[in-house]
Amino acid sequence: MFKKIAAVQPFAGSELVVWFADGEARLFDAKEFIQHNSDYKSLADEDLFNTVTLAAEGYGVSWDNDLDLGCKEIYEASTGINVVDAEAARVISEVVSSRHAARLSQAKLASAAGVKQPVVARLETGVNSPRLDTLLKILTPLGKTLQVVELSEAIDLDAISKG
Repeated sequence: MFKKIAAVQPFAGSELVVWFADGEARLFDAKEFIQHNSDYKSLADEDLFNTVTLAAEGYGVSWDNDLDLGCKEIYEASTGINVVDAEAARVISEVVSSRHAARLSQAKLASAAGVKQPVVARLETGVNSPRLDTLLKILTPLGKTLQVVELSEAIDLDAISKG
């Protein structure tokens, strides 16, 4: 079975987060692979490992030293993860802790944000995902905003539910 790769992101510690064309995200831990395959020992160099790119129209990944791995090999040696849910949980946790630090009730935050209190409650419980403009309205009275950052800086792979 071939599942084409849509994107790849390197992480410290010789790990790759790989998104497949069907939207599935998987974590490929290359440590053992590097240790047990002499052709790939050079990937222990973090600078080289971080040069990983999508290759062969999604049928694999490659590095600057002409090493490559196929999509099937990566898929079979990786573990399913849910980056989106982990990031959503992180944002929700940040909103709740910021509201508590500001000593605001949900109702007071809602009033300051120009939304109704149930909107804040649903956000904090994860019942539904707010629109981007609603999230920004809620963050602003807390002195917060969203920023697009490198995924490797934002998420803790150990904290992501695997399986």
